[in-house]
Amino acid sequence: MNVAPRVVNALLAPMLLVLALILPVPALAGDHGGGAPEPMVFTVNLGTENYLQFGLILEPAVPEAAGAIAAYKPRIQHQIILLLSGKEVAKLRTLAGKKELIEELIELANHAIHEDEKTGVKEALFTQFLIQ
Repeated sequence: MNVAPRVVNALLAPMLLVLALILPVPALAGDHGGGAPEPMVFTVNLGTENYLQFGLILEPAVPEAAGAIAAYKPRIQHQIILLLSGKEVAKLRTLAGKKELIEELIELANHAIHEDEKTGVKEALFTQFLIQ
């Protein structure tokens, strides 16, 4: 007839419940919907009067390519900025210009990670695209 365990359980259970509700759960607090990668966001000058801001996700063709994309991310970002420095505003405003840029970005990323579209980057997705 030990009363001490009952008292401890009666006090401990509500405190644990309150803590569980208050403290964030890392598994739920991180990603929103399946582990989509964070987009790379760029802001670059286009000529002397305009700039381009866009978000970009490089979609890997195979799971192993995601590691290569992450490992070479600084090099990929650098090369993208250099590529964009030579682009014309009028062309980037068109659908054809954006599609051409996507193809160039895929080729550039695959060159940086030493892969091709079957084993490296299969798609470049804009998450935002603003020319001002």
